[in-house]
Amino acid sequence: MKAIVVIVCVLALTLSSVVVYLFSPVKHAVKEEDLLNIAEPYYLVKWIQTTGSSWMIIGDQDGLYDEPILILITGEWPSIVKSYEVAIGHNTYICYGYYVGESKPYYYSEHFSEYHFTGWDILYPIKREGILPFLPKSYLCRLDTLG
Repeated sequence: MKAIVVIVCVLALTLSSVVVYLFSPVKHAVKEEDLLNIAEPYYLVKWIQTTGSSWMIIGDQDGLYDEPILILITGEWPSIVKSYEVAIGHNTYICYGYYVGESKPYYYSEHFSEYHFTGWDILYPIKREGILPFLPKSYLCRLDTLG
């Protein structure tokens, strides 16, 4: 009987450790009102599902654009987000960096504006689709980084 109690306790402790690990934060979301406190130039970027560029800029520190701009990204970008539920959640990312110029990669038939980003954040609330809508809206957790 003691052995069963020990096994159940070890399994419960292991399971709770895994849950705590998977739900621990890896990146906190930035609230819209906090955008005014950001000193460096930034761009508001969204992921889109398309056969061309997968990213578009919808605005910057000066406001929203009339039309989104399809872009190519180099440098640091939200590649940490492996969760399809977050990707299709229509989230807005705050990417810090600069415009590089026009670019036409060999694998595309069109030209794109290219931007180099040195860092990024995600705008609050974080939206998730699918089976995980109950996850936190204020931060990305380790579960979001799993493929």
